Amino acid sequence: MIDLHTHTTMSDGSLTPSELVALAHRIGLSAVAITDHDSVEGVDEALAAGKALGVEVVPGVEIPLEFERFTLDMLGYFLCGPPGDGFRARLTRLRRERDERNSQILERLAALGYPLDAAELAAVANGETVGRPHIGEALRQRGYVDSISEAFERFLRRGAPAFVDRRRLGLAEAVALIGAEQGLAVIAHPGIIRTDAAGLRRLVREAKRHGVVGIECFYPRHDEATVTQCLALAAEYELVATGGSDFHGEMKPTVKLGVGAAGQPVPDSVLDALRARCRPLAPTSD
Repeated sequence: MIDLHTHTTMSDGSLTPSELVALAHRIGLSAVAITDHDSVEGVDEALAAGKALGVEVVPGVEIPLEFERFTLDMLGYFLCGPPGDGFRARLTRLRRERDERNSQILERLAALGYPLDAAELAAVANGETVGRPHIGEALRQRGYVDSISEAFERFLRRGAPAFVDRRRLGLAEAVALIGAEQGLAVIAHPGIIRTDAAGLRRLVREAKRHGVVGIECFYPRHDEATVTQCLALAAEYELVATGGSDFHGEMKPTVKLGVGAAGQPVPDSVLDALRARCRPLAPTSD
């Protein structure tokens, strides 16, 4: 069993990278990908924990982007080689833009009569990058809402009064950013992208043209019909059908590590299929 979509305290999860790997070991996963939002800073810690516990750790990342008039996320897996300093610097800029967005969300919440203190928000995030789930938890701790889910529904979801969109990369730009590091780009959770079947097909067609190698078919929020649809697209466009839980720990308590679609684990063969897409670097002349 494997899980190719997880988040740690380096973005908006509640477990440190080593804690997440330890949990993966306890539940019997053979491999786990660390795919924090706009960050690979937890990868080294996770790799060390994986080596000690006998769990394969796949370095990864999740990047927001936009295509046509809808938004989505792209997963990047670095099975062919580790990401370099230039890639890390680009992610740092993306995180800075997210921090600016968080400030705007706090301003909107204050205007609505639900102020939050920056210090308490930092405490909720335990010093790591603040995301909307952390803001939701801070709202809960203040007694403004009863749960993070309620916080999203009332204030933080798209269309809610405190929602602020963020700068996202274009499809070609996101795939090129990952590909420049020998990374393998995969469309994340296509079943929750806000588009119709025709729009999803256009996305997959263009993504394939730009170098995407996979589509996340096995995902907890995908029903049987969605899984079938995604598998058909994967077969048609010769993409790897990947899967993962989108685990965030306490930030998404109903999501369990190692669980894909329909409560089933993701098979090890998915990782083998991804690894087969790696291309070795061309030799250089002296």
